[in-house]
Amino acid sequence: PLILEESSFCVLFPKYREKYLREVWPVVTKALKECGVKCELNVVEGSMTVATTRKTWDPFIIFKARDLIKLLSRSTPVAQAVKILDDQMQCDVIKIGGLVRNKERFVKRR
Repeated sequence: PLILEESSFCVLFPKYREKYLREVWPVVTKALKECGVKCELNVVEGSMTVATTRKTWDPFIIFKARDLIKLLSRSTPVAQAVKILDDQMQCDVIKIGGLVRNKERFVKRR
């Protein structure tokens, strides 16, 4: 079954991640190319984009690719982040900023 519509996701990353992302981007590109997903690193905007191609055969892979770039933008090492493309792996980002009473103490401990 062919996917007729192109889907894409874009995730912003902080400036301090730029150097690392430039270094590991060939690894990310290779991993996503095997799944039929194209990816783009835009250092001017500070964004990463993933999109389906005509070679994409797994309809759920675009969500896994989105999770991959989310993990990379949140300082997960590329070796760990690429594992999300495996069917048995899942990830959850838990935002803990709103779970604390004392914001200053939370920032200091972080």
